[in-house]
Amino acid sequence: MGFMTVRDNAIWAKHIEGDDRIVDTVLALEQNAPVTLRVDGTPLRCVKMRDGSDGRPTPGLRPADSEAKQFWDSLQERRGERVRVELDEADGSDDMAASLTMLLSEWDSPEDCKAYDGL
Repeated sequence: MGFMTVRDNAIWAKHIEGDDRIVDTVLALEQNAPVTLRVDGTPLRCVKMRDGSDGRPTPGLRPADSEAKQFWDSLQERRGERVRVELDEADGSDDMAASLTMLLSEWDSPEDCKAYDGL
């Protein structure tokens, strides 16, 4: 678990303290990739900010939808306050992959594995 001080309209990786795993996760995301954090105990669905016009990655997150934006905006009343932040391990990102794997199970033969697993 890490901490951050509410101080901006975005969540910047450099403002997250005490948990390098969160920072590393944020920095490793591609632009517009989703991630769910728990901020002060509340799930907050975010997306990685778009890369800059010069192609450099932007090391921050923005709310992913109107519900997330509403929660984040409500935290702005607490600017200057330090809040808990952690990765939401149950954010559902693996649910899609699991369901897709089940749908494509007909392609999961030993022959297919031999032919395609190294790609």
